Amino acid sequence: MLDADALRLLVMTCPQDQAESLLRTLLDEHLVACGNILPGVLAHYWWQGRVCSDLEALVVMETAADRLEAAMRRLAEIHPYEVPKLLAFTPAAAHAPYVQWAVAATRPA
Repeated sequence: MLDADALRLLVMTCPQDQAESLLRTLLDEHLVACGNILPGVLAHYWWQGRVCSDLEALVVMETAADRLEAAMRRLAEIHPYEVPKLLAFTPAAAHAPYVQWAVAATRPA
């Protein structure tokens, strides 16, 4: 039986028109179990000495703890931003059958 420590939430922002292809790459490579794309996120941020704003997509993904490093490395390779937002979180609690499914889904065939 696996607990929440075996699971990681991976959060990324990206251009809306690239969210699905970025997520699909990670799914195809079994680096994440699933992901949700939330389009229309308005980002305000500092970049190269000025405040910028862009319409982005927020992508929330689940992966096994032992696949997190590979998932983040792969996203950094394929992401269009020079400095992409890639954040990982350990859930405080998780439904055990979901954790088991997510970990199993990140195992290459």
